[in-house]
Formats: sequence, structure tokens, C-alpha cells
Amino acid sequence: MIKKLVAIVLLALLLWGAYIAYALLSSPPKFTARWGNVTEASTEVVIQGEWSKPIILPVSMNNVTMNFMGLTVAWTDRVKLSEKNALVVLGIDNHNLVRALFDYLNNGQNGTAKISLNGRLLKVIPLKFSVKRNVHMDLLGKLNFTAESKPILGGLAYTPALLSTKVRWGGEKGNRGILIADMEFYNPNSFPIPVANLTFDLYANGIKIGTGYLPKSTVIPAKGYATVTAVIELDENVLPKVWALHVKNGEESTVEVQITLSTTILGNTVKIPLKTEKKVVKTNIMEGINEALSQLTRG
Repeated sequence: MIKKLVAIVLLALLLWGAYIAYALLSSPPKFTARWGNVTEASTEVVIQGEWSKPIILPVSMNNVTMNFMGLTVAWTDRVKLSEKNALVVLGIDNHNLVRALFDYLNNGQNGTAKISLNGRLLKVIPLKFSVKRNVHMDLLGKLNFTAESKPILGGLAYTPALLSTKVRWGGEKGNRGILIADMEFYNPNSFPIPVANLTFDLYANGIKIGTGYLPKSTVIPAKGYATVTAVIELDENVLPKVWALHVKNGEESTVEVQITLSTTILGNTVKIPLKTEKKVVKTNIMEGINEALSQLTRG
């Protein structure tokens, strides 16, 4: 009697396993991700999974994590599993994400993102899946600001034209990230323009995120070119709010800079505001997450 019972149980498990294998192979689960609730402190990533055939699968999902630059930036907030679908909500700590972003810039705008899923089958068999993706987005290369030359002093002189701006990462100082902006100017005047002072205010989505200064004076020769280098200090404390607005805007941020040069022209001390074009910085983070989830289901 006991042998028959054991045989029936084993047969049932075998048939159950065969059905699960058939269901998964004939209709692989599909996972998609989207942004959820966003605040200044945290951001939700909502991952939904579904399969066309119902799967009676006693699986528990202990944790799902997202790592960026070796730091855990997101973890499971809530999980809901059923025979036909799954819902996993991850909570991102915005401050951790900014910290990972600084590490990404410290690494030359190259990094690694990883999604890991940990659970149990039949309450005892551990299930572990993970997928890594290399990340390379040239965020600083998008900050190429320019400004046209304008007449001043009743047309007696012209402001220097800002032809290009190359922004590079300069490391960290306390809780501030350092950007180095190499700005190429052209002086259309027949006399040199000494640049003794400069203010450089950087805004993202209307929020002031950095202030720049000129470490040394530079002279732009008459009818000539010169590179003026400014140091910009980013305020790490305001970046989580900028990130929240970036996500709410569909992963787009409007970046602008306000530059004021202090110089002496024709014996007059003049402060010259340069009007620069606004730049739109886009990312494709959610697209990358969905690609990683697609790789996960394909194995």
C-alpha cells in the first residue's frame, strides 16, 4: 500500500514537472518594467511578468535587487505571484543612485549594472538568477554649450563668442562632484579681452545644481582664440530631486548654464552675461532594464 502511494506521488510530481517544463518552454514568461511612484527620496521600478498558460508553481520570491557600480541601489518593496502573472516592485534609494552615479563618472563613464532574483521552489530549493549589463552613456559629452557674439557699449565692442564647451569629470571634493569645463572663445574685437573673473551657474530642470569659478585669468587675443577653463562644483544634495524630475519627464532633463565674464574693455570694467542654448539630456535606463529582463528569460 505504501509503495503504491509513493509511486502515485512520484508519478504526480513527474507529470507536474513535465507540465511546468512544457508550459515554460512553449510559452516563456514575459517580463516588462516601468517607472512607478517617484519622490525626491525614492523611485519605484515596477516589474510585471505574465505567461499564457497557468503555472501551478509553488515559488516564493525572497528578494530582487539592482546593483549599479557594485552598490545596491534598489531592492524588493513588494511581490505578488499568481498562476498567470507576477508583480515585483523595487524601491530605489535616490541618494544611493547619485552615489553610484559619481562612482560611474569616477570610472570614466563606464560601469556595470546587475539585476538579481532570489527565491525558493517548493519552499526548499533555492532559485537564483542574475544578469549583468555594461553601461556606457556619455552624459558629459552632451553638455556642449555655445553662445553668439553680441554688441555692447553701444556697438563699440562685441562680446566674445563661445564656440564650444568640453566638460570632463574632475573627481570629488567632500560632498561635491567636480566638473572641468574647457570653453573655447573667439574675440571678434581688434583689442585683447582679459578675463579676470567668471561665474558659471549650472541648472537642471530649473534647479541650480552647480556653481563654477575661474581658477586663473586668461586673455583672449584680438581677432583670436583662447580656451578658458572653469571649475564647476556639483551639489550632491540636490541631485536626488533632479533625478526625480528626470524620471517624471520621461528620462529627459533640460540643462542650461548662465555664464558671466568680468573684463576690462576700452578702460571700462564690464560684466558680460553670455546667453547659452539649453541642452536636453536623455537617458534610456528603463530600456536597458527591459533588455536585461529579456535576456533573463532567454537564459
